[in-house]
Amino acid sequence: MLSNDNLIDLSSIKHQTTCKPISRIFTLLTIPTALFAIIILCYLGKLPLKVEIHSVILIGFIYFIYLFFVIHNAYYVSCKFKTQYTSMFFSLKEYVDNNLLTIENSTKANGSFDDFLKDYTSNLRNTNFSSIASGIFPTLGILGTFISIALSMPDFSSGTTTALEQEISHLLGGVGTAFYVSIYGIFLSIWWTFFEKIGMSRFEHDTFLIKESTKSFFWTKIDIESIHIKSNIDNFSKMSEIFEKLTSSNMMENINHLIEKRVEILDEILKKELILSTKISENIDNNEKLSMMLKDMTLNMSTTITNFEQQKDSYTLSAQLLNNNIGKLNSHMDNLSSDNLKAIYTNIVKSIETMKNDMEKIEWKFKQGLDEYDAKFTDKLQNSLESIDEQTVKIIEDLTQFKELSK
Repeated sequence: MLSNDNLIDLSSIKHQTTCKPISRIFTLLTIPTALFAIIILCYLGKLPLKVEIHSVILIGFIYFIYLFFVIHNAYYVSCKFKTQYTSMFFSLKEYVDNNLLTIENSTKANGSFDDFLKDYTSNLRNTNFSSIASGIFPTLGILGTFISIALSMPDFSSGTTTALEQEISHLLGGVGTAFYVSIYGIFLSIWWTFFEKIGMSRFEHDTFLIKESTKSFFWTKIDIESIHIKSNIDNFSKMSEIFEKLTSSNMMENINHLIEKRVEILDEILKKELILSTKISENIDNNEKLSMMLKDMTLNMSTTITNFEQQKDSYTLSAQLLNNNIGKLNSHMDNLSSDNLKAIYTNIVKSIETMKNDMEKIEWKFKQGLDEYDAKFTDKLQNSLESIDEQTVKIIEDLTQFKELSK
């Protein structure tokens, strides 16, 4: 932000402000007013110059228009601008504060003094009026001349030579006074343009001094380009240093070493992936074999169970036959004597004992076959489970190694 000290430094330009707007208005009105007064005196007969009343009225009209335009002349406006230095500097301070931009530890306004000056001076005068003033005065003078000629033009209705000569003399006298209007308009145009150029030159000189005094508060195109070039040079220097470091022998050796190390690690990973895929294939084959073994064992168990069911049916049939024979035996025992009964009983007991021995032998063989089958099945199942556990542990270990290598 601009400090008050900076504002005081800028305000030091005010020592050049020695003009007064009223004096500028008086200067702009002196000669045009004096000429208009001479025209009036000529009309009143105080001076030996013939001026018609219509010429006085038209010149007065042009003078009134000049009075309206005079406050828009640059000669007056430049002085008015000098009297507003203090308010302009406060406005300039506010403009700078609202447009501050920091670039590389430097803070200035991101704008231009010309834009500020154009906005600030836009209400000092109407530029439309000032631009047409130099052309409107001679135009009004010429228009007034034609109006004067039209008003002084006779009808040429006289029938005598003397009367006609008088009408021509009157016409020539009116035409002579009519040109005074054009002369006055052209003079005002020259007078206006002269002071307009003087005022513009003084205004440009004053604004140049202010611009030079305040240029340190604004970023210029040269400043921004210089900072940009400096930044590019610094970046280029940093890039050169980085490139030198990259192209140094140690850096290239480190890069080559890292590349070789990564290639070796990649080869090891590929080898272990190959070993792992081989072991996975072996585990798949072992699982297929185990499934076949389990299938065979299931089939054998189904066959054994079927044989057990058949033997059970045979035992059931034998038991039924034995019950039938016992029933028949009981029916015949009623008709037998004690001796026969004893002999039959002895035979039956022998038959029963024989049958019992046969049954025990069959039961022993059945239990022995079942125990052998259970032992074989248990051994096969335990071996298969142990093989599955071993293969599973190997697969887990291989997957863990592959995961570590992938990191």
